[in-house]
Parts: sequence; structure tokens; C-alpha cells
Amino acid sequence: MSDQMPRTELSKSNWTPEERAQFNRHRRGRNLLLLAALAGFSVLVYAIAIVKLHEYGQMW
Repeated sequence: MSDQMPRTELSKSNWTPEERAQFNRHRRGRNLLLLAALAGFSVLVYAIAIVKLHEYGQMW
């Protein structure tokens, strides 16, 4: 008995065009969500750095 989760066959060549389009839409949505999270984290780190530098008089 295997404890591993079943793997999804990503290179399945017999996908219908609708299945492929749906897969691409979901992938694009996940990628955009990841992009937004990464951009938000970057802005947060940048803002904290600016505030800390300004707080200790190291800014300009």
C-alpha cells in the first residue's frame, strides 16, 4: 500500500481543448496570486526598511 498521493499527469496528451484551457486559467490565476503575494511582501519589507532608516537618522 502506498502512502503517497496520486500524481496528476501534467503531460497528458489526450486533454480536450476545454480541459487544457481550464488548466491554463487555473495556473494563470495561481501565478497571479503568487505574484501579488510576492509584490506585497516586497513592499512590506521595503517600507519597514525605510521606516527603520528614517527612525535612526540614517536617511539622507
